[in-house]
Amino acid sequence: MKKIKLVIILALLFTLIFIGCDLDSNDPSDPTYTVWTDVVTYSEYQSLFGTLGDGYYVRYQFTSSEWNAISPSLTSEGRFNWTENQIKQWFIGRGFGNYEATQQTAWLMTINHGFIAERTGSLVNMILK
Repeated sequence: MKKIKLVIILALLFTLIFIGCDLDSNDPSDPTYTVWTDVVTYSEYQSLFGTLGDGYYVRYQFTSSEWNAISPSLTSEGRFNWTENQIKQWFIGRGFGNYEATQQTAWLMTINHGFIAERTGSLVNMILK
């Protein structure tokens, strides 16, 4: 009887482990997006873009001419080819809740080029697509 219980418990454990795995996380068919991330001090951000309240974020969609002016200055530093899920995880890692991370990721996916800046204390996290 003890062996049957042990087998059932192990079967349930393995089932839960496999259900909890994200088997599609490395799916090569998932599209990737080129993004740049950076962290700057709030004073640096403020001198370039203006004020941003602590705990707030701002997003901006670039026009084609703005993007053409900005893109030549972008380097490989902070450049990533991320899936939609990886971008969402970036937001979650910066304190966004799941719903808000999903919303902001979806916004980035629907525009050609833009950025989101988020301030936490004296630091501003930015993601650009």
